[in-house]
Amino acid sequence: MKKLLCAAVAAMLLTGSVAAMAETHTASQKGFGGDVTVAITVENGAIADVTVEGANETAGIGSRAVEMMPERIKEAGTWDVEAVSGATISSTAIKLAAKEAMTEAGLIEKKNVTVNMKAGTYTAKKNGFALCEPITVTTILSHNKIIDVKVDTVNISDTPPIVNAVVKTLVPRILESQSVKVDALTGATLTSEAVKAAVEDCILQALAAAECDPEAVSAFYTEPARIGGEVELNTQVLVVGMGGSGAMAAVSAQESGLSVLAIDKACRYGGTTGLTSECMAINPPRIKAEYNEGKDFTDADAMKAAWMAYTEGDAKEEMVDKIIYESGEALDWAHYENGFEYDYRPKTGFTAADVYAVKFQFLPNTVGANKAFIERYFDGVIADFTAAGGQYMLETEAYALITDETGAVKGVKAYNKITGTEYTIYADAVVLATGGFAGNPEMEEKYLSEEYYELKGDWKCYGLHSNDGKMIEAALEAGAGTFNIGIAPMVHNAGTTSFLAGYPTHVVEGQMGARTGRPLVWSEGDLPLDMTISANSLSVNKHGERFTNEEQVAMLNSWIAGPRFFSIWSSTQIDDIRDNGFKFTPQGPATIYLGYQGAIPQGIAIPNAYEVLEDAIAQGIAYKADTLEELAVLLGIDPATLVATVETYNAACVAGEDKEFGKKPEYLDAIAEGPYYAMCGAPYCYTTAGGLDIDVNYHVLKADHETKIDGLYAIGTDSMGVLYTEKKAYVTFGGAANGWALTSGYQVGRVLAEELAK
Repeated sequence: MKKLLCAAVAAMLLTGSVAAMAETHTASQKGFGGDVTVAITVENGAIADVTVEGANETAGIGSRAVEMMPERIKEAGTWDVEAVSGATISSTAIKLAAKEAMTEAGLIEKKNVTVNMKAGTYTAKKNGFALCEPITVTTILSHNKIIDVKVDTVNISDTPPIVNAVVKTLVPRILESQSVKVDALTGATLTSEAVKAAVEDCILQALAAAECDPEAVSAFYTEPARIGGEVELNTQVLVVGMGGSGAMAAVSAQESGLSVLAIDKACRYGGTTGLTSECMAINPPRIKAEYNEGKDFTDADAMKAAWMAYTEGDAKEEMVDKIIYESGEALDWAHYENGFEYDYRPKTGFTAADVYAVKFQFLPNTVGANKAFIERYFDGVIADFTAAGGQYMLETEAYALITDETGAVKGVKAYNKITGTEYTIYADAVVLATGGFAGNPEMEEKYLSEEYYELKGDWKCYGLHSNDGKMIEAALEAGAGTFNIGIAPMVHNAGTTSFLAGYPTHVVEGQMGARTGRPLVWSEGDLPLDMTISANSLSVNKHGERFTNEEQVAMLNSWIAGPRFFSIWSSTQIDDIRDNGFKFTPQGPATIYLGYQGAIPQGIAIPNAYEVLEDAIAQGIAYKADTLEELAVLLGIDPATLVATVETYNAACVAGEDKEFGKKPEYLDAIAEGPYYAMCGAPYCYTTAGGLDIDVNYHVLKADHETKIDGLYAIGTDSMGVLYTEKKAYVTFGGAANGWALTSGYQVGRVLAEELAK
C-alpha cells in the first residue's frame, strides 16, 4: 500500500497535478456580545472559504453580520468589505479578525509601522444607543499618544446614567491602556462602542494629517492585561445584583446592623430601575399624612380583589398582600430615610379598569429626562451605604452557588471580567437580585410557556441584556422550584426587530423628546417601525392570523403573538404614505423609546418610502412579494391562512365594522393592490416576569414548593412570578415591577436581621 501511494504521488508530481494543500488560519476580535472568530481557508494562494463564529452576537443584528460577512469577504478576496448595515460593531470585529487571519496566511504583507500622528485636537461623532443624535467625542493626541478624551454629555440623547458610567469608567481605561480595544462596559455596551469608535476615528484623522500609514492605528489595538489571581471573601450577607431590589436590600440589611457585600456584573448600580419612571406603592402612611391629609390615595382592598381576580387564583395571596399592604411603608422608607423624591399625586394604570392611584413617578416626573436625577438618588443611597461600612464590587459576575453537603447555600463563585480575578465569597445569606432572564434567549426558549400563548423564543430586550438569568439557573441546579416562570415577559413597546441607522433627522419645532430631553426629531429611517405599530395596519402572528386590535400593538398587546409578528401592507397603502404621508401619527411608547424617538408626523409625504423599504429588506426587517401567497412563503406562513386572514380583514374594512377585535372604523384600512410588504415586528421587553418560588420571608423554595433552601433568598424580578399568572401578561396597574423591587428589597433586609441574629 505504501509503495502504491508513493508511486501515485510521484506520478502526480511528474504531471504537475498536485494542488497546494489547503490551510486554515483563524483569528478573533471582540464583537458586540463577545469574541467573534474568523477562519480563512487558503488554497493555491487565494481565499477558498471563510467562516465566522460569534454565538454571543445579538440575534437579528450582530448575527446577521456573522451570516453575511463571510460571503462578502470570500467574494471580494479581501477583509476590507462593506459592513452589514445596522451591525457595525460585529462587522468591524469580523473584518479585523479576517485581516489578522489573512496576514497570518501570507495574503497580506505584515507591516511594522511607527505611529506618527499630527498632534492636536480632533472630533468624531458615532451613534450609540440613541439613533436620533450621535455621541460627540473630542480626543487630544500627541504624535504617538492619546492625551485626553472628552465626551459631550450635554448635547447627547443617550441615557445619562449610561453615559456617565462610560465617562467615569471606560474613558480612564482608554487613557491608561492607550487602547481602543478595552472591554465595553457591561450594561453600557452601545455607548461604550460608540466612544471607542470615535476615539479610533480621531486617531485615523491624526495619522492622515501626518501622512502616516493608517495601519499604524493597530498600535492602539492592544488588549489590557488581566492580573488574575484568586481571592476569598467572607460576609454575613451577599447581595447578587445591584439594581433596584438589590441596592435596596443591601442598604436595608446594612442599616439593620449586618455586614453586607453587594456585587453586580454591570458597570453601574441602579439596574433597570434607574432607567424607568415610576414605582408602585399603596397608601404610604407618612406620605399620605404629609401630602393627602392622612387620607388613602386608593382603596387597597378593592385593588387586591381586582388583582386576585385578574390572576385567577394563580398568584400567591400572601405575596400579593405584601405588595398591596406593605409597599407603602417601603416607599416611605425610600423617601424619608434614603432621599428618593416622587410626585406625591399618584397616577392610575394603563387601562380603563386600572382606577387605582398607585404609580408614584420619580421627580422630576418627565418620562426620560429624569434619569440623571434617579441616578443621583442611587448615588446618595450607595454613598451612605459605604460610609456606614457596606461594601460593593461592580463588573463582578457571580456564576455559581457554593453549597454544603446538606444543600444549604454558603456563598458564590464570581469573576471580575476586567481584572480576571476569581472570587470565592462565603456568606451566611445569599440574596439573588439579578433582574430576571430577558437577556438569555436559551432560557426564554426553555422556560417560557406554550400552554396559553406561544411564548418560547428569542424576545427582543429593551432592558439590560446583562440580565441573563445565570444565577436563576444556578438556583435551579441547587434544587430550587419556580413559580409562573413561563409568564410572558414584561412588554411595553413593540417595533421592528432592528432599525435603519444613519438617516437624516428633522426637528419638530417647539417640542422636546420625552425620553431624551433633547429637541424632538423624526426620520424617514423610522418608516418600517412606524408602519409596524400603526393602528391602520394589519398585524398577524407567525401563523398568519390576526391576534389583536392593531390599535393595541404599539403598547399593550403585541406579546400575544409571541416573540415575533408581521405587519402586512399593500403597495396601494404605501403609495399613499409616499404621496400624502401617514393618515394617523403612530402612537405608543415605541415612538419614544425605539428608533429615532419621534414618530413620523401625520400628513408628511415620504417621497423615498420605497427606497427606505428596500433598505429594510436588505437588513432583514422587511419582506416583499408580488402576491400574498409568495409573501407567506417568505414569512414561513401557510399561504392559505394568510390569504384568508386578509380576506376577512378586508371584508371588515368594507363593512366598517371589526367584529373580531373591535378596531375603530377610521383605522380599518384594506389591504389592496400588490406588490405586498411585511414588516418583521417584535415586542420589546424590559425583563421577564416569572422566576423562582419564594415564601413570605423571601426564602427560595425547593421544587416541592414547601422546603426552603437554607441560606438562599430571592427578590425583585428573580421572584416576581409569585404575584402573577401564566394565563395573562403581568398586571397593568402601573409600576408593579419597581414596587416589588423596592418592597422585597426593603423587607428582605429586615428578615435577614432577624434570622441571622438567631
